[in-house]
Amino acid sequence: MEAVIESNLDILLKILENPIRRKIIERLSQEPNYTLQIAKELGLGQQLVAKHLKLMEKCGLVKSNIQSSPTGPQRRVFGLVKSLSITVDVAPHLFKQDIMFFDLTPDEQQIPETLESLIKRKNRIVAYSDWKDKINPFAKLLSDIDLKLEILEDERMFLLSIRNSIMREVSKVIQKINDANARRVFHQALDEHDQSIRKLSQALNLREEIVKQVIQKIKRDFDTGYFE
Repeated sequence: MEAVIESNLDILLKILENPIRRKIIERLSQEPNYTLQIAKELGLGQQLVAKHLKLMEKCGLVKSNIQSSPTGPQRRVFGLVKSLSITVDVAPHLFKQDIMFFDLTPDEQQIPETLESLIKRKNRIVAYSDWKDKINPFAKLLSDIDLKLEILEDERMFLLSIRNSIMREVSKVIQKINDANARRVFHQALDEHDQSIRKLSQALNLREEIVKQVIQKIKRDFDTGYFE
């Protein structure tokens, strides 16, 4: 069975809304750790940390296993097991939400050619025999990657702004339609680039027959040529 987190954005957002859980996740992103140590480092009660870890494990964000300790009894160590990115875009004429999963070890066969040099640099550094020689090259590589991400994020913000301004103009046009369901169908189809009766019905909570009637009315009364 797939972990709950893979199919339910609401559960993941519920996990991330809690600042304590975000601190725990940040710590686990650095290395797996056990409850008592996490509690000490974050200045939190052990029972409180254990409660949050149990919830995150139940949702599939972390996993735990029993490991031996060099100084005492065995202990349960927790680590992150999901690699994902969440985006939620909100504007007067825009709402998008998405979860994207990415591999811990990317398939080099699927890496775009423009990014192949980053993988090659990483592999060269990994091959260094002395671990102390790896730190500075890895730091430079991480800095270069973060710069690329920053450039992409800046471009994404501009694209979202342009998209929102376009949908603002589209909304002005659609408002000329008196039928509320017709306006909803238009907005949904334009937003998702999908004219499927079934998907429009599910997204708008309208029966498929009603969606068909609305589209027929749009075709008859508003000859935009958009609906085929």
